[in-house]
Amino acid sequence: MFLTLLTAFACIAALPTPKADPPLVILGATILDGTGRPPIHDGVVVIRDGRFVAVGTRKQVKIPADARRIDAHGKWLTPGLIDMHVHIDEVLTPGAFVLYGVTSIRDVGSNGTTMAALRDRATQGEVLPRRYWMGRNIDEDKPSWWGAVAVKGPEEVPALLDGMQKEGVDGVKLYVRARADVARAVITEAHRRHLPVTAHLHDTMPSVVAEMGIDNLEHITTLFEELRTLPPNTPEGYHSSFVGIAEVDLNGPKAQHLIQHLHKHHVAVTPTLSVALLPIEGEQGAATTYGDWATVPDGWRRFWHDPYWDFIATKDWTPQDFQQAHLAKPKFLELVQRLHKAGVPIIAGTDTPAPWVLPGAGLLAELQLLVAAGLSPSDALQAATGRAATVLHKTADVGTIRPGRCADLLLLDADPLTDIRNLRRIHAVYMNGKEIDRSALQRSFEQADPKAVKTGP
Repeated sequence: MFLTLLTAFACIAALPTPKADPPLVILGATILDGTGRPPIHDGVVVIRDGRFVAVGTRKQVKIPADARRIDAHGKWLTPGLIDMHVHIDEVLTPGAFVLYGVTSIRDVGSNGTTMAALRDRATQGEVLPRRYWMGRNIDEDKPSWWGAVAVKGPEEVPALLDGMQKEGVDGVKLYVRARADVARAVITEAHRRHLPVTAHLHDTMPSVVAEMGIDNLEHITTLFEELRTLPPNTPEGYHSSFVGIAEVDLNGPKAQHLIQHLHKHHVAVTPTLSVALLPIEGEQGAATTYGDWATVPDGWRRFWHDPYWDFIATKDWTPQDFQQAHLAKPKFLELVQRLHKAGVPIIAGTDTPAPWVLPGAGLLAELQLLVAAGLSPSDALQAATGRAATVLHKTADVGTIRPGRCADLLLLDADPLTDIRNLRRIHAVYMNGKEIDRSALQRSFEQADPKAVKTGP
């Protein structure tokens, strides 16, 4: 019996170790590495075990003898894109992000149950973007949104952040009703834990939280809270976001003070022009925005016609409301341009899945809007790659094509630096060095079921 066991153990020991996948080499593409450095022509990327191990020209990089090679001459490589403003708990088809080259997202409000469920789905093999989670929005007094949590005052902040950190958040987000004392407490406590802080605020002005050291501010519309003058008794609602915008003097002292403060204190801005502008145009505007390059599935159309989305709909708007919204657009674009020229970091986010902001495709539309605002295609690309990763505090993992980073890639058939719309011309998407089956993601996207997620409390 003892001899039998020894023999069995010997057989087990003699079993061959599972052979690792050979390295993958992508040859000949022009590499846009996400840092803003000049393109690498006739580039070589070597990937092993899901990460980049070498990046450079053919003369600089030694190609492993056992490598599997992909000829990418005449194509362009960029890092996988990052959408910095997503509410994934309301996204019907999260795989659609990857379909359009968005391999990472920053979630800014979903609950822990949703994030745990998505982790399980990814573990079981579902193709999903990487998810960086800012936890539930932090409000004051009472939540101004069903997905937020609220504190009564700054003394409650440490315990709240203790719990959020135990849940595994990657940062935190201040929300609409947070006043100065709570904002300061959240920023201080989060930074003590090495967590970045972003905010969508109404009751505390942007320049005030800039002085407190906040890392990021969401929505170009919220910056105008400090710059515009509202008529008395202006009713709340989506249309109020556009009231008084056209009259703001961006050359005036208020605007210059805000821009200088954001630059001085190194505050990044996520304009989310998509959510400011796409819902105004509705379904007809979506057809123009996405044209023949992105599908708007019937399930998504029905989802956005649900009464739940009335808080960001135009069905009760007057002609004056539409006029105010259309007059606001040039001001939104101009402020983004002025922020960028002043050196304020601009990062790309969409507020997906707000009406007519598609997962994945919405980010490509956002980058086009950033270029319309005055960013170069290179600057816009960095807003969704290396610069976004810096604001995330995840530069060691995503955002650039550099040794050690996760091998998330977008292989394109045309140069996005000559026309940012060429990001639509996707040849292949890679995550962890594995090519993704985009046809399967497309089928899932087209079969979107409005019942797939629960909206509201």
